[in-house]
Order: sequence, then C-alpha cells, then structure tokens
Amino acid sequence: MRNDQITSLTPSQVDLIRRRWFRDSSFIGYPNAERDSAQEKWYEHLLVQPDWFVRATSASTTVAVARKGAGKSAVRIASMEKRRSDAKTLIVSASADELASLHADRLARAANRGYGAVSDWMQIYADLIVRHLARDMSGTLLTSDDEIAIRAWAKTNGITERDFGERIVDAIKTLVPWARKLASENEEQQKESDERITRVVGASDFVLYVDDFDNLQEKGGAASVTLVRDAIEAADRITHSNRSGEVHLFVRQDLWLNINPGWHYSDKVSGVVHLNWDVGDLRKWTQQRLRFAVGTALGLNPRLVNVPFDDMWHVFFPPEVRLKNKTESDSFSYLVRRSMYTPRSLQSIIKFALDGADRLPVSGTVIEEAEWSYSTGQLEFLKTEFGSLCIGLDICLQSFTGKPLEWVASELYKHLRGLLGNGQVRLHKDVSYGEPDIALARFLYRIGFLEVRYPQDGRYEVRDVMRHPDHWKSIRTDDAVRWAVRSAFFNGLKSFGR
Repeated sequence: MRNDQITSLTPSQVDLIRRRWFRDSSFIGYPNAERDSAQEKWYEHLLVQPDWFVRATSASTTVAVARKGAGKSAVRIASMEKRRSDAKTLIVSASADELASLHADRLARAANRGYGAVSDWMQIYADLIVRHLARDMSGTLLTSDDEIAIRAWAKTNGITERDFGERIVDAIKTLVPWARKLASENEEQQKESDERITRVVGASDFVLYVDDFDNLQEKGGAASVTLVRDAIEAADRITHSNRSGEVHLFVRQDLWLNINPGWHYSDKVSGVVHLNWDVGDLRKWTQQRLRFAVGTALGLNPRLVNVPFDDMWHVFFPPEVRLKNKTESDSFSYLVRRSMYTPRSLQSIIKFALDGADRLPVSGTVIEEAEWSYSTGQLEFLKTEFGSLCIGLDICLQSFTGKPLEWVASELYKHLRGLLGNGQVRLHKDVSYGEPDIALARFLYRIGFLEVRYPQDGRYEVRDVMRHPDHWKSIRTDDAVRWAVRSAFFNGLKSFGR
C-alpha cells in the first residue's frame, strides 16, 4: 500500500466532505453516458468494468444487449476510446433509425420482397463507412480513382461541405497542369456503385457502432422485427468474415427477447453479450463515485482513496433505514432493491435523496420522499417508453392504484381479463404470445412493473426481469405463485390516489 493513500476518514474530513457536497449531487454523475464521460478522467476514475465488460468491448462482439440505462452508451464510448490509439482505423458511430431513414426506400423495397434485406443492410453499413472516409478526404489532393469518385459522390450528395481545404485543392486542380489533366481524365467515371463502395470498404480498417435499434420497433409489425433481425445478421457476417472491420450493435433487452422466437439465425449470432448488473456491480459503481467525491473534497487523486465502502456511504446516508414493518434495513441495499438494477436507475434515486436533503447524512424521511418522486417518474417512463406496444398502458398501470402489493395468480388474471375484456387495454400483436391475460402479465413482467414470488422456506424467492430476463417465457400461473407490483412502482401508484 502506498504511503500517501488514505484508508479512513477523520471527523474533520467527514465534515469537510459534507460541506463540499451539500446540495450538490454532481459527484453521483449524469443519466446519459455522453455527458458523464465528458468529466475529467472519467475513463480512469469513474468507469466501472463488470465481468462482462471486456467481452462487450472486444472485437468479436457483434451485439450488446441491455436494459435502458444499463450502460450501452458507456460501453460504446469506452470501446471507441480503446480503439483511438490506432490512427489507421476509422471509427464510426451511428443511430439505427437514422440509417433506416436515409435508406428508407431501399429497406421498404426489401420489406415488400420479404427477403434479401441482409444484403441491403450490408450495403447500408458500407455506405456509411465510405461517407465517413469521404469526409476525411476533405482538403487533400486525391489520385486514386476510387478516392476521387467517392469524394465526388459525397460532395454531390451533400454529405461533406466544400470547406476551405477543398477550395485550395480545387485551385490546384485548375492551376497545376498535371493535376488538371488527372482531374479531367476522371470526370466521366461512375461516381457511385455498390462494387466501388464495397471495394473501398474492403481496403479500410473500420469499427462501426450502431445504437437505437429499439426505435425501429415503435411502428410495430413483423416488417420492423424482420429488418432488425436482418441488420443483426448483416453485422454478424461482416464482423466475422472481415479481418479489417468490426460492426457492433446495441440492442435493448426487451427487443432482443422479442425478435428471437422463430428467428432462423438466432443460434448463429456470435458475440452476443448481455449487460446485466448485479448488486455487487452496482456497489462497485457507487464506490467509484464516492471515491471521486471524497478525493475531490480533500484535494486528492481518487486513486489514493482506499476507504471502505460503508465508511464513504455513511458520509452521505444513514447506516440503516426503518421499514414500514418497524424493522431495519441496510440503506444501500434498500435503495438498490427499489432501483431497476441499472446505474442510471440507481443514480436517479440517489440524486433525488441528495437533492432533497436539508442536511447530511440524508434522513429517513427524505429517503422516503425520494422514493415517492423516483417511483412516480419511473411510472411515467414506462408509459412513454412502452406505450406504443400496449394501447391503454397508462390505464393498465393505474388500475393497480389502491390495490395490494401482492396478488394471488388467479386474482391477478381476473383483474387483467377485466381490463382486456372492456377494450381499455390491448397489446400489440407482436409483443407477446399465448392467452391474452397471460400475455399481458408477461408484458408487465418484462417491462419491470410486476415481479414473481415463489414460497421458499418461510420467505419468498423473488424473480424479476431485471435479474432474470429470460424467466418471462415460462411463468407459472397457479396460486402457489404470488405476483407483486415491484416496490419501485408501488409507492408511485399510491401518489395517484392522493
């Protein structure tokens, strides 16, 4: 251990840290990785690397599957940072829905055909890479036929602007005899062709990152699901048959679970990594933020802070929280259980508590109020995020207002049949399968609203989609199983009855 490391905090240091961060929760980070990673030394001091992290950023990984807020963007940013050391490699990041919009006609024709969209997606990826290559060519004197054609195609399609460097090169082409002769020789050549684009891509080292595939699902329908499947198959083929290129896709967990049934290629996709956080991972994530807070307040490099987790946590939060049944619970475990088991979710509830505190450590009353605010916000998130997949989702969720936390299975299904029977609630046909009431229960489980509790030796073994994402396919329906509204939402529901 280095002599300049600190392993404990004195009362005066604790007081200094509290005064520094009172009503300033910025040390806990930001909900979006783009802003969070902009902090100084993010890669060194704040980035947490769970067991799956190395695989998620490896060259052989095609698909990273994660819940909202689980760190898809953080993995992408860290992976890009890792590859920046190779100056020869072109790094491209794009949004799947933007790509689909740019190539809507091409994909519409593929969807109407009902087949062949894999090759279309491969060409779309190649097109994107070549556009970025063309942008990098700006301001240089080109001599290769392919480079000249690609640059000219990019300019005429408005992808790159005629910047100052481009004007200088145009002047050279006009004034220098050999450059003018070379330019005139290439005037009549075909600027764009699939063969030329494929050839240029094949000669380039590139890494392509594509996110936001869940936006393609919003319209609904089998065509959209098929397009996502074909995009994944195309990326998988490129990555594992091209030594100089990688394509990495980021897919939301519920979409991944939805596209797998009946997909002929699902067992062939190589390099699928699931970004599932457990309690230990979330504890490490919080520890990094606390070390950053302590180091900043004391004027130390966070690497030198080697204080036990509980000592740092108790600077901001009490050791225990008193529950409704008068028992005590560890405060960190209490907050984690009410989160959605993602860094963004945990960051949100911690921030609510810190921002509402009138002193540090945060009191139990403030934690309770933070839970109300967090729960209400999460309910609104469910409605906006999944409303397109379930007509009347807001009515469905609010129908549990004033109802008990736990439900015997038969009572739950009776309640759901009532919602479906009067036409207030209707699932999109491609969201789930089976009997309508069971399908709706599965859907509410998949989005994290409900959890399943199995009796086990005087207590319940809890299954929720945050930690058991595949469990929704085989949920039991007998009364030996109890369904429950997750505590993350239970208090938020009560706010509707106020």
